[in-house]
Amino acid sequence: MVVTADMAPYALDGGVAPPVCGTAALGERVEQVCRTLLEPHLEDGEQGVGAALELAHRLPVPVGETMNLTATVATVGPTTLVCEVLVRHAGVNVARGSFEQRVVPEAELQAEADQRRTLPG
Repeated sequence: MVVTADMAPYALDGGVAPPVCGTAALGERVEQVCRTLLEPHLEDGEQGVGAALELAHRLPVPVGETMNLTATVATVGPTTLVCEVLVRHAGVNVARGSFEQRVVPEAELQAEADQRRTLPG
Protein backbone atom coordinates (compact mmCIF):
# COMPACT_ATOMS: atom_id res chain seq x y z
CA MET A 1 0.00 0.00 0.00
CA VAL A 2 1.19 3.52 -0.79
CA VAL A 3 1.19 6.06 2.04
CA THR A 4 -0.99 9.01 1.02
CA ALA A 5 -1.24 12.51 2.50
CA ASP A 6 -4.61 11.73 4.10
CA MET A 7 -2.89 9.06 6.21
CA ALA A 8 -0.68 11.61 8.02
CA PRO A 9 -1.42 12.19 11.71
CA TYR A 10 -3.38 15.23 12.82
CA ALA A 11 -1.52 18.08 14.49
CA LEU A 12 -3.60 18.69 17.62
CA ASP A 13 -1.77 21.83 18.75
CA GLY A 14 -2.30 23.71 15.50
CA GLY A 15 1.15 22.75 14.26
CA VAL A 16 1.97 20.94 11.05
CA ALA A 17 1.57 17.17 11.01
CA PRO A 18 4.61 15.26 9.77
CA PRO A 19 4.17 13.85 6.25
CA VAL A 20 4.31 10.21 7.38
CA CYS A 21 1.82 7.40 7.93
CA GLY A 22 0.00 7.99 11.22
CA THR A 23 -0.66 5.21 13.67
CA ALA A 24 -4.45 5.61 13.43
CA ALA A 25 -4.33 5.27 9.63
CA LEU A 26 -2.06 2.26 9.93
CA GLY A 27 -4.49 0.65 12.39
CA GLU A 28 -7.29 1.11 9.87
CA ARG A 29 -5.21 -0.60 7.17
CA VAL A 30 -4.38 -3.46 9.56
CA GLU A 31 -8.11 -3.94 10.15
CA GLN A 32 -8.76 -3.96 6.40
CA VAL A 33 -6.10 -6.54 5.56
CA CYS A 34 -7.25 -8.83 8.37
CA ARG A 35 -10.85 -8.47 7.25
CA THR A 36 -9.87 -9.97 3.88
CA LEU A 37 -8.90 -13.17 5.69
CA LEU A 38 -12.29 -13.41 7.45
CA GLU A 39 -14.76 -12.37 4.75
CA PRO A 40 -14.61 -15.54 2.61
CA HIS A 41 -15.65 -17.58 5.65
CA LEU A 42 -18.65 -15.51 6.74
CA GLU A 43 -21.99 -17.15 6.13
CA ASP A 44 -25.21 -15.38 5.15
CA GLY A 45 -26.45 -13.34 8.08
CA GLU A 46 -23.04 -13.14 9.77
CA GLN A 47 -20.83 -10.11 10.25
CA GLY A 48 -17.27 -9.73 11.47
CA VAL A 49 -16.56 -7.01 14.02
CA GLY A 50 -13.31 -5.78 15.48
CA ALA A 51 -12.78 -6.78 19.10
CA ALA A 52 -9.14 -5.91 19.83
CA LEU A 53 -6.26 -4.18 18.09
CA GLU A 54 -2.67 -4.17 19.30
CA LEU A 55 -0.19 -2.23 17.22
CA ALA A 56 3.43 -1.30 17.85
CA HIS A 57 4.31 1.38 15.29
CA ARG A 58 8.08 1.78 15.56
CA LEU A 59 9.35 3.68 12.50
CA PRO A 60 7.94 6.44 10.27
CA VAL A 61 7.14 5.83 6.62
CA PRO A 62 6.97 8.99 4.47
CA VAL A 63 4.05 9.92 2.24
CA GLY A 64 4.58 8.46 -1.23
CA GLU A 65 6.43 5.38 0.00
CA THR A 66 5.08 1.83 -0.16
CA MET A 67 4.47 -0.34 2.88
CA ASN A 68 3.79 -4.07 2.75
CA LEU A 69 1.25 -5.46 5.22
CA THR A 70 1.27 -9.20 5.76
CA ALA A 71 -1.48 -10.77 7.85
CA THR A 72 -1.41 -14.37 8.98
CA VAL A 73 -3.99 -16.31 10.93
CA ALA A 74 -2.79 -16.86 14.49
CA THR A 75 -5.89 -18.26 16.21
CA VAL A 76 -9.24 -19.54 15.01
CA GLY A 77 -12.16 -20.21 17.35
CA PRO A 78 -15.85 -20.89 16.80
CA THR A 79 -16.60 -17.14 16.68
CA THR A 80 -13.13 -15.56 16.81
CA LEU A 81 -10.28 -14.95 14.37
CA VAL A 82 -6.98 -13.44 15.51
CA CYS A 83 -4.49 -12.29 12.88
CA GLU A 84 -0.87 -11.30 13.37
CA VAL A 85 0.32 -8.47 11.13
CA LEU A 86 3.80 -7.42 10.06
CA VAL A 87 4.35 -4.08 8.31
CA ARG A 88 7.53 -3.61 6.29
CA HIS A 89 9.03 -0.71 4.37
CA ALA A 90 12.18 -1.02 2.26
CA GLY A 91 12.94 -4.40 3.81
CA VAL A 92 12.67 -3.16 7.42
CA ASN A 93 10.00 -4.00 9.99
CA VAL A 94 8.23 -0.73 10.83
CA ALA A 95 5.24 -2.08 12.77
CA ARG A 96 3.71 -5.28 14.07
CA GLY A 97 0.53 -6.16 15.81
CA SER A 98 -2.54 -8.30 16.05
CA PHE A 99 -6.22 -7.84 15.30
CA GLU A 100 -9.04 -9.89 16.79
CA GLN A 101 -12.37 -10.19 15.01
CA ARG A 102 -15.58 -11.73 16.30
CA VAL A 103 -18.26 -13.29 14.15
CA VAL A 104 -21.76 -12.24 15.20
CA PRO A 105 -25.21 -12.57 13.69
CA GLU A 106 -26.02 -9.40 11.72
CA ALA A 107 -29.45 -9.17 13.35
CA GLU A 108 -27.93 -9.20 16.84
CA LEU A 109 -25.33 -6.60 15.85
CA GLN A 110 -28.02 -4.33 14.41
CA ALA A 111 -30.26 -4.79 17.47
CA GLU A 112 -27.36 -3.93 19.79
CA ALA A 113 -26.51 -0.85 17.73
CA ASP A 114 -30.15 0.27 17.71
CA GLN A 115 -30.39 -0.25 21.47
CA ARG A 116 -27.33 1.94 22.05
CA ARG A 117 -28.56 4.75 19.76
CA THR A 118 -28.88 8.07 21.60
CA LEU A 119 -29.67 10.23 18.56
CA PRO A 120 -32.88 10.00 16.55
CA GLY A 121 -32.78 8.16 13.25
